[in-house]
Amino acid sequence: MLYLQDVKKYYKKKKAVDGVSFGIQKGEIFGLIGANGAGKSTTISMITTMLKPDGGDILFQGQSIISNPKLIREHLGYVPQDIALYLSLSGRDNLVFWGNAYHVPKNKLDERIDEICDIIGFTKDTLSQKTASYSGGMKRRLNIGAALLHRPDFLVLDEPTVGIDMIARNQILEAIKRLNHMGTTILYCGHYMEEVERLCDSFCMLHEGREIVWGSKDKLLKDSGKTLETLYYELMGTNLYLQRKEN
Repeated sequence: MLYLQDVKKYYKKKKAVDGVSFGIQKGEIFGLIGANGAGKSTTISMITTMLKPDGGDILFQGQSIISNPKLIREHLGYVPQDIALYLSLSGRDNLVFWGNAYHVPKNKLDERIDEICDIIGFTKDTLSQKTASYSGGMKRRLNIGAALLHRPDFLVLDEPTVGIDMIARNQILEAIKRLNHMGTTILYCGHYMEEVERLCDSFCMLHEGREIVWGSKDKLLKDSGKTLETLYYELMGTNLYLQRKEN
């Protein structure tokens, strides 16, 4: 569904993304993992067409989105790490606002909002309350819901569980699995290894703008005989990845 081919992005002399390549299959949950500063957010910004790469190509369903960003935009739902909600509005008014922004037909909007409430676990009473009164986890769930109103085929989640408690985190992870079972392809960006191991079918691990490893989660963990967290810290502690482009 999506393929990054030797993608590069520089900020002055800094190589934020340095020749990254990976692919995401239709219908899977794909994890993009790495420490802060690894290049995850820059990579996501290029996939969502907010940034243009300085090199390489990004293909969506076989066609370049660099030359034609509209190819992916109409299929894309994006949930940023920062909450993209108006706290002075009710939950419902936030969904109405984003539904209009996504050009959801007015005669379909109530139906879509009901669907979203079911997915994120909101009642009509909860939705009528001001967003400022919500807990951190509720804001995160509504943030996800706002990106689903136009029924995207491909959903990008940038650290959707950061800063919330375990109960709220579990609610969000269950909502993500449900979306995937409904047919949505998901790119899940984060640095909680237990979440990626629980959710994802495949993953790519980034460090200093390069991919260290990319492939099927089950195969990579079976071959290594390790948990994802152990594998992650072992790879972060070696310099073997530096040899990848030199060999």
